[in-house]
Amino acid sequence: MFPNEDLQRWAGRMCLLLVGAFGMMGYYFANVRFLPMVAGFAILAVVCYSGREAADPTRPLRDSGQHPAL
Repeated sequence: MFPNEDLQRWAGRMCLLLVGAFGMMGYYFANVRFLPMVAGFAILAVVCYSGREAADPTRPLRDSGQHPAL
């Protein structure tokens, strides 16, 4: 099953929004109890955005001697 890129982008943006909101709340209230939530949502944002990189071929598409590429 292929991931829905729009949903993945939306989830990443939501996680980044929550990172910013909890970070500002922690700064405003001077409370370090928001740090675990900030770290957790930051990790989730990285997971949402990490699968979006383009797949590079492992070898260039050129003649490889005995077995030509595509």
